[in-house]
Amino acid sequence: MERPGYDGWVTQNAADNPARRAVFDELERAALDTYGEERTAEAGLQMMLGRAATAVWRISQESLDLMGPEPMPTHG
Repeated sequence: MERPGYDGWVTQNAADNPARRAVFDELERAALDTYGEERTAEAGLQMMLGRAATAVWRISQESLDLMGPEPMPTHG
């Protein structure tokens, strides 16, 4: 299946990132299994797959360290 490419919402750096591309490919494979080739090729679905891949990729770039003091337990 030929892909129309990434939508304009994605920066060039993100679109070229192999980790983001791997997430996109995995999401696309799942869409193919769920919706079939014709529906998966639709521009709207491709755009949403691209946005979802970018969101997962951006989150994966974030540090897992706490950004402040650890919250105190609320139960006593």
